[in-house]
Amino acid sequence: MTAALGLALAAMLWHGPWSLWVLTLGTAALAVASGAHRHPWKRLVLVFVWQVGLVLALYLLRYGPQSLPEGARVAYRLVLLVLPGVLLMRTTHHGDMARLLVRVLPARMGFVLSTCVFFFPTLWGVTVQTYESQVLRGARILPRELLTPVNWGTLVRVICLPAIVTSLALARDIALAAHCRWYGLHPDRTVWPGPQQSPQSGAPHA
Repeated sequence: MTAALGLALAAMLWHGPWSLWVLTLGTAALAVASGAHRHPWKRLVLVFVWQVGLVLALYLLRYGPQSLPEGARVAYRLVLLVLPGVLLMRTTHHGDMARLLVRVLPARMGFVLSTCVFFFPTLWGVTVQTYESQVLRGARILPRELLTPVNWGTLVRVICLPAIVTSLALARDIALAAHCRWYGLHPDRTVWPGPQQSPQSGAPHA
C-alpha cells in the first residue's frame, strides 16, 4: 500500500525529465511483486486506451496537431497516477486491506475507507455487465453511436440510471453485512477475525 501510494503521489507531483521512466519502472516492479499477471486485465487496458484517446482528442481539438506529444505525456502520466491504486485493489483481499488500514487509522475510518476502495470496482464490474447486456439487446450505445447526441438519452436510461440504483443497492448490502457481523459492538475491532477464534465465545466481534 505504501509503494502504491508513493507511486501515485510521485506521478502527480514529480515532473522531472526522468520522472516518466522512473515511474514506469516502479509501477512495473509493483505489478511483478503483487502478482498482477494472475489477474485478467483486458477490460482495464481498454479503459486506459479510451482514456488516452480522449486526452489526445481534446489536445488535438484545443491546441492542434503540434500538441499531440504533450497530450501523450499527460495521458501517460494519468495512467501512471491511477494504475498503482488499481494494482493494489486487484491484488489485495478486502479483509487484508481492512486489517492493514485499521492499524494506521482510527477503527471506523479504516473500515469505511477499505469498503469504499473496493466499492467502486464492484460497481464498475456490474455497470460493464449491464452495458454488454444492453448492447446485445440492441441499444444504440456503442462508442461510434454515441457520437450522435440523439443516443445520449439512451445511455442515460439504460446505463446511468441503473448504475445509480445499483450503487444504492450495493451500499445497502454492505451496511447489512456489517450489521450481521455486529460491526460497532466492540470498539477494539472493526473487521471479521477470519480463521482466528473470538476471545469471547458468546458473540463475534466486529
